[in-house]
Amino acid sequence: MSNIQNINIPKPCHQSWQQMMPAESGRHCAQCCKTVTDFTTMTNSQVIAYLSNTGNVCGRFNEQQLTNLNHQFSADIPATATSGWKRLAVIMGIASFALSFKAVAQNKPATTVQTPKPTGDAGSIMLGKVVATTDAAKTRVITGHIYDDQNLSIPGVSVKTPSGLTRATTDTAGKFRLTIPADTKQVQVLFIGYKPLLVDICADENYQVKLTTEQYGMLGEVVVTRTPIIKRIYYKCIKRPIRKIFN
Repeated sequence: MSNIQNINIPKPCHQSWQQMMPAESGRHCAQCCKTVTDFTTMTNSQVIAYLSNTGNVCGRFNEQQLTNLNHQFSADIPATATSGWKRLAVIMGIASFALSFKAVAQNKPATTVQTPKPTGDAGSIMLGKVVATTDAAKTRVITGHIYDDQNLSIPGVSVKTPSGLTRATTDTAGKFRLTIPADTKQVQVLFIGYKPLLVDICADENYQVKLTTEQYGMLGEVVVTRTPIIKRIYYKCIKRPIRKIFN
């Protein structure tokens, strides 16, 4: 097993995967001139091997795939961590005994040094630069269906947290699945041509979201109505010259 403990994408890429040009291992993003690796076609072992040998990776993950990978890392960590803590406990025990013996001999109090525990942060996202972290934040999974005024499903809708660090896109059936921090209060629903919408997050796990179209100004072919040619000749050749003579 590699030394990777967690995988997340803290700064999501806002570019459309469908609009990127196909490349050897994924698709090429013209915005940042990088190849985005498609990890959705790889097994967990292939993903781990790839990330263990490659740095500075932009990737595309299936959200459930990221969850499964991080669960696998979590399952592998305790044995290593436990053996490490056992070694640390033995070392601290020996050090404590030596300090206690010295304190009795010199009648001086011994000092205890506390080792701070590592802290970390993690999230999950489908497209962006891959970053390995040490701990996983508490999250919850919400799902939903997004449709329009005619009750038709809308694919390609962006659903994200207000910070933008966690987002998902609806599939061809207008459905989405999003892992969010447990304390998230709202998510944003965005799609071109429709009014942006904030959805309150409550105890429900599945949401039915209706988007309404934006109200634009009048659109259409421009038609210009002009004065009939006879009237234009009359004003130009007769009426206007006569006015100049008398004025």
